[in-house]
Amino acid sequence: PVIEKEPFRGTAEAVSSQNKLGKFDILPGHTNFITLIFNNLTIHTPDKKTLNYQFERGVLEVNEDKVSIFLGL
Repeated sequence: PVIEKEPFRGTAEAVSSQNKLGKFDILPGHTNFITLIFNNLTIHTPDKKTLNYQFERGVLEVNEDKVSIFLGL
């Protein structure tokens, strides 16, 4: 189940999650990338806030320095 939170739209310094290979971070300039993600997602904002999301599984896509996350699949 997904913990209901307001969707995040904005600039992030980093996005952290995990896939079947382990934990990973997405930083500015990351190559285009798509993966299944599991359990959690952390967004690190420029004002040093940390937003945590818990879920069972989702999809994370990086395309031209924009991260899109699809949860509740």
